[in-house]
Amino acid sequence: MRLSSIRVQNFRSIRDSGTIRIEPLQAFVGENNCGKSNLLKALQCFLTSGAGGMAADDFNDVNALCAIECEFSELSEGEKRRLRPYIIGDKVVLRKELHVQEDKARGRTTVRSDYHGYQAEPRDEWLSVKKLSAGDGRPKWQEIAKKNGILEYVQGTDGKVNKASYEAGLKRYLEENDVEYDEPELGETQALGLPQNLLSALPEIYLLPAITDYSDEIDRRSSSTVFRRLMADLSERIIGKDPRHIELEEALERVRALLNFSSDEGAPRRLEALSAAEVSLRDVMKKLMPSVASVKLEVQVEAPKEIFGRGVAIRIDDGVLTDVLDKGHGMQRNVVFSLLQMLIDGARLRDGDNHRPIILAIEEPELYIHPQSQRLIFRVLREFAGSEDDDAGSGVSDQVIYTTHSPSFVEVWNYQRIGIVSKPDARTGTIVTQAARLVLGSPEDRKSFKTLTSFGLKHNEVFFSRYAIIVEGPEDEVGFIATARKLGIIEELPDEMSVSIIVASGKGDVPKFQRIMNAFDMNYSVLLEMDGHNDAEPKNAAILEQLNGNRVARLPNKLEDLLGLPHHFKDQHHAKQFFSEAMNINAAMEQIVRDLLPLPEPEA
Repeated sequence: MRLSSIRVQNFRSIRDSGTIRIEPLQAFVGENNCGKSNLLKALQCFLTSGAGGMAADDFNDVNALCAIECEFSELSEGEKRRLRPYIIGDKVVLRKELHVQEDKARGRTTVRSDYHGYQAEPRDEWLSVKKLSAGDGRPKWQEIAKKNGILEYVQGTDGKVNKASYEAGLKRYLEENDVEYDEPELGETQALGLPQNLLSALPEIYLLPAITDYSDEIDRRSSSTVFRRLMADLSERIIGKDPRHIELEEALERVRALLNFSSDEGAPRRLEALSAAEVSLRDVMKKLMPSVASVKLEVQVEAPKEIFGRGVAIRIDDGVLTDVLDKGHGMQRNVVFSLLQMLIDGARLRDGDNHRPIILAIEEPELYIHPQSQRLIFRVLREFAGSEDDDAGSGVSDQVIYTTHSPSFVEVWNYQRIGIVSKPDARTGTIVTQAARLVLGSPEDRKSFKTLTSFGLKHNEVFFSRYAIIVEGPEDEVGFIATARKLGIIEELPDEMSVSIIVASGKGDVPKFQRIMNAFDMNYSVLLEMDGHNDAEPKNAAILEQLNGNRVARLPNKLEDLLGLPHHFKDQHHAKQFFSEAMNINAAMEQIVRDLLPLPEPEA
């Protein structure tokens, strides 16, 4: 099972996100305060029972319902059996509804929640017990089964057919045959009864927040942080595989017997001091309340999982052996990443395809990580999700969903894994823009584009800019930057204007970048060297056809011709030497740069 889409309504900055596709490895990028983290917190709320940590202040509109709807696909056979009432085709769609409720007796507000599943009845009446029972009169189950040729499915052991046997046989028939269904409708009752029953059938989520002090995350007093939950879960996997784990269980049982009364044969006798304390406490209480007959002290001895969840300290020797809390934030965050990898790898080895899927949700994984190490962390996240390449079907059910401000954690050629988050205004709220998987068309185009963009991180910056300028070669980029400096438009780099320059490394690859930017509805301009041809020339036409309302600055021939040079630039170094002299930049070049720059925002 994996999460394939989510829709969030009325949660914090999100009024209605619309349906957001979720890939096995899913990145959300966007400016600060646009609502990226709210998407992760909404998912955590969905996969947590009760209010899921949600308070009245978390409603965008406190008077309206908050709804979080998730679609799960790629279900295993076991998952299909547990969620059978809600399976539509090969997926399950579940909805959590939350609303604010006034508790007048206590003078406070609470948040109540319910889970519902979308259900669809088979289109043919004889395939739906619900439809048959809703008709006039009592259904003649035997006749219906015989008429539709399903007696072998629905007959009981006595050869007769009743409602119970018909329903049981129909379940098997629907599992084995493709049938047409009505449009799904949202069920009115709680999905699978108790929320705990439903949540145990869904993925488990670990949310690693972008906190600034990891001492809170590793605090021994809390058993609910990601670190403590990881330690507890790992203890079951680590100790359970040790042949001597029975010794630990026996030792804890002996401690329980020493501290508490036990009637088990052969159990050690309880410590007499505790029995004496009970008698003393009873005698004192009887003076105050004569009805007290006895007092029993019961000492709780936790299981190994709880002990690990609360009582494990990690000491690391990186030249000096000290507690992890005495290390830097980067080391502390890497410890959590490492524990996550151990947990997932251990679960896969132990349970194979039967382990409960895990969704790892991370806010800004680049925090506290050295720039040279960020790509290594990204590779670890890809391994978590089984997403080494761009194929969606990895066979791994675990997923990684994260927010980021770093080009190290996205890949422009894997554009389908990226969601651009924005908040145009408070009325619109947070929205997410995504691109379809087949934007680049053929596998050959995707492969060549991957090769083009996999030798650095520069192209990835386009997802973090407000505007992009596409140029053919690195010499064009040098010319633009130098001219913009001369004009006083920038001090150093286009980043100051939130502009990213994309070097396509050739005219033929410009349309590929255009198609991706068009899919994300990005604003951009193109520096087009016409090479002495008209608009109809195939390469020129391909670029002009993809403009999608964006602007183009045409050069009749080459950049060097515009500058009055008798020869081409030999390389980027030659271009830098030329443009380092401001007097070499003519008025025509200045106008081209002005034409490429984003238009000023209209006044409100």
